[in-house]
Amino acid sequence: MLDVLIGTILALVMFSIGLSLQTVNFRRLFSNPRVLFLGLALQLLVLPAIAFVVCFLLDLPSDFAVGVIVLAACPGGLTSNFISFLLRANTTLAVSLTICNTFLSMITIPVIVNMGLYQFSTGGELGQLPVLPTAGSIFLIVLVPVFMGMFFRARWQVQAAFLQPRLRWLSIFLLAALFTLKLLAPTSAGGSNLTLPELYQILPASLLVNAAALLSGFAFGRALGFGRNAQLTLGVEAGIQNTSLAFLITSVLLQNEQMLKPSLVYAMFTFFTALLYGLWLKPGMLKVIRQEWKNMTFFPDGEKGK
Repeated sequence: MLDVLIGTILALVMFSIGLSLQTVNFRRLFSNPRVLFLGLALQLLVLPAIAFVVCFLLDLPSDFAVGVIVLAACPGGLTSNFISFLLRANTTLAVSLTICNTFLSMITIPVIVNMGLYQFSTGGELGQLPVLPTAGSIFLIVLVPVFMGMFFRARWQVQAAFLQPRLRWLSIFLLAALFTLKLLAPTSAGGSNLTLPELYQILPASLLVNAAALLSGFAFGRALGFGRNAQLTLGVEAGIQNTSLAFLITSVLLQNEQMLKPSLVYAMFTFFTALLYGLWLKPGMLKVIRQEWKNMTFFPDGEKGK
C-alpha cells in the first residue's frame, strides 16, 4: 500500500513542478548556460563523489552506504525548488536543474547506484539495479507528470495559476505524511522500522553529505563569479534530493528497506539546514517568509471568510 502511495505522491509532486514551467524561462536560462552546467556538475559529479567519500570514511554498513549513494544519485525536487522560491533566489535555475537532472536520471541513477552496489557489496548479495526498468519507471512516474503539468499550464493558464501554489503546499504536506508513515508504520504495513542505533549510525554521514553539498554551491558559485541568488540555489539543489524518488528506488525497485533508511534520516533535517543556509546568504528574507505564509490563501478571490 505504501509503495503505491510513494508513486502517487511522486507523480503529484512532478505534476506540480510541471505547472510552474514556461518555455520562455528555459530560453532565458539557456542563453547563459554556465550556471546551469555548474549546477548539473554539482549534482551529477560532486554530490555522488562526496557521498562515496563519506561512506568510505565512516565505514557504513553496505545497505546504508548504498542508501546514501541512491539519495545522492537522485535529482532535486519540489522541496529544493520551494526553498529557492521562498527565499527569492533563482527559481528558474532551480526548476531547470530539477527538470534537466530528472531527464538525465533515467541514465545516471542506474549508473551511479550500480557503482555503489558494486563498491559496497560484500559477496554480491546486494544485486544490481536494472537499467531499462528503472529508466521506464522514472519516465512514467516522474517525467510524464511533468509533461502533463506543462500541457495543463499551456492549455488552462488561469486554472494552472490557481492550482500551482496550492499543489505545492499539498505536495509538501503529503511528502511529510509519507515520511511519517515510513518512519512510524509497522514493517508489515510497509514501514521502515528505523531504530535509534541505526539513526545514530546514519545521522553523521547524512549531516556530512548535506553540509558538504550545501557549501559546494556557495564555494563553486562564488569561485566562478555567480551572485548570492545563484549560490543559494546551487547549494540547495545539491543539498536537497528528491527523497520520494529515493523511496521508490530503494523500496520498490531494489526492495530493500534497509537502503531506504538513509533517505528517511536525510529528510528529517535537510529542509531546515537548507533554509538556514539560505538565510545565512540572505538574512533579510526571514521577514519575507513570514509575509509569504500570512498572505497565502487556499480560497479563490472573494471567497475568503465566507
